[in-house]
Amino acid sequence: MSTPSKSGKLHVINVGQAINHYITNQSLGDFSESVRQTAQYIIQMYPQIGYVTTKYNTTHPDLNPDLLLTLQDKQEVKINLFYIKGNAKVQAKNIGTKSFLQKYFKSETLQLDFNQFFEKEYVTYLKNIVNTKEVVNDEDSTAQLKKMIANYYPKFVDEIDPFRKNLLFALREHCFYLLKQQFNERSLGILNAFKEFLLIDTINIITRYQSGNKCLLVEQWKTTIDSTQDIYLYKKGMTTVGIRIGNEAVTLRFKFESGPTSSIKLATSYDHFPTEETVIQENLKSVQMFESIIEKHTQTTEDSLSNAIGKCHEAMTYYRILKENPTISQVDSHEYQNMLIKYSSNVPTKTLQDLHTSSESAEKAIQEYLKTKYKTFVIESIQLIPESYLENRLDTRDLLVILRVNNQYVEEGFSLKAIAKNKVKITSKNAGAGQILGPKYFNCGSLDKVIKETETVFKQNGINHIESLERVSIAIGESLQKTTQANLKKGITAILGHAPTLVTVYTINKSKMIQHGEVKGEIHVYPNTPSAIQTTLQWDQNQEELTLRVKFSGGQSKGWTSVKLACEYMVVI
Repeated sequence: MSTPSKSGKLHVINVGQAINHYITNQSLGDFSESVRQTAQYIIQMYPQIGYVTTKYNTTHPDLNPDLLLTLQDKQEVKINLFYIKGNAKVQAKNIGTKSFLQKYFKSETLQLDFNQFFEKEYVTYLKNIVNTKEVVNDEDSTAQLKKMIANYYPKFVDEIDPFRKNLLFALREHCFYLLKQQFNERSLGILNAFKEFLLIDTINIITRYQSGNKCLLVEQWKTTIDSTQDIYLYKKGMTTVGIRIGNEAVTLRFKFESGPTSSIKLATSYDHFPTEETVIQENLKSVQMFESIIEKHTQTTEDSLSNAIGKCHEAMTYYRILKENPTISQVDSHEYQNMLIKYSSNVPTKTLQDLHTSSESAEKAIQEYLKTKYKTFVIESIQLIPESYLENRLDTRDLLVILRVNNQYVEEGFSLKAIAKNKVKITSKNAGAGQILGPKYFNCGSLDKVIKETETVFKQNGINHIESLERVSIAIGESLQKTTQANLKKGITAILGHAPTLVTVYTINKSKMIQHGEVKGEIHVYPNTPSAIQTTLQWDQNQEELTLRVKFSGGQSKGWTSVKLACEYMVVI
């Protein structure tokens, strides 16, 4: 337990004992000045105290107020104590992730949902860390995985920090999803949590002290929040969810208590949400900084040009939405600028200028899509989703907007693609070949045996690189020809994703929104087309086309490397 936690607990216990001394006509002289003055302050407020109970005298301290006074007329008064050094801010409590939705938001259903999600993501987190040192045994329990991690990584280091970030981001996103669901159902749970966290329905006594337990001040903290006003949800950064009424807010931040195997807590804090005028000023300032990065651009390398263009396109689209809608809140105001800085050095200046210009058509296409779907809506916030934060590889979203539609929250995500020509194949994803026939995609078998046998023959110099790829491609084509239309639709949908795809031809400032939600018509499978290492699928009267190209993850000089699939979708803008 940290020093502030210890002193806070001791303060609660001692104040409770001091009030009991008062009730039994005993002297308070043996208590510290801070404890005496706090007890006397409470006694002056409630002179008819029958008895007092501290939360540490209960079976579940976290479920009870610091002090529960029972007055002589049997009325009960809940009191929370804050023991604060000097002029420091009032710090709200850390709460457990496994109980917060049930305790504060009054929903056992949401808590069960969150806990199931948590367990799945947490095991993935543990396995990812262990995988940096050894091959994970799927039979290893959570306790065994944690023990291995404690030996390898007693504290967080750069090598495993991405796994920490991924887990906390995933928990925040799912938490927001559940709270959005509760909000849309008009549940009073969110309002109840807001009141609990901001201590609106309890008596809150602040004791300020300095060294030596000298009491500086005892006062009652009262909020001026009108809880009958509209309530809002928001995200902040990568790990925080916020609830606000007006400009007063409380935030819930997911964090590890200490090291990689420590418990995950929710740190609650008080927040002041900026006024609309402040939001506009900050957004315009942010936009100007972004434009200055474009103006000062210099290309320094040509590495990974295609990927760099895609990332700059994501940043440009975000920027244009923000510029045209300066009242919206940014979940992370630095991410789009950092993305441009990181990748623009790989991009020619003319291409970057084209991406800047074409962001106009991209923003218009998104607005038209939203207007067609919702008619009336308000964009409340905008968020870029870095690929590294997506545990679910079937999630293809790059940009997310949070909308208010008829006083309900809606999240709309978009996959963003930038191309130079108006007819081109774009890579939807690079999937592992071993997964493509499995349950995640086409659900019609496995390539494991074929890949293993091919690797063996290759290493015996029986076949070369291209012949190896051809063998794997033949197996894919044969399996897809034999499977059902339902499985083909399942695989195509999984590869293309459910998110609408915004494709922008940046050389001519033209954008088109493509929706993959429905695979129309009969699907035709063409093995060895257009080459011996490709399988092509066509549907919707051959108007849509997906090609699965087998490739190695490494160059020929590296020998045998893992087998991947470049999944390429034909687009005509």
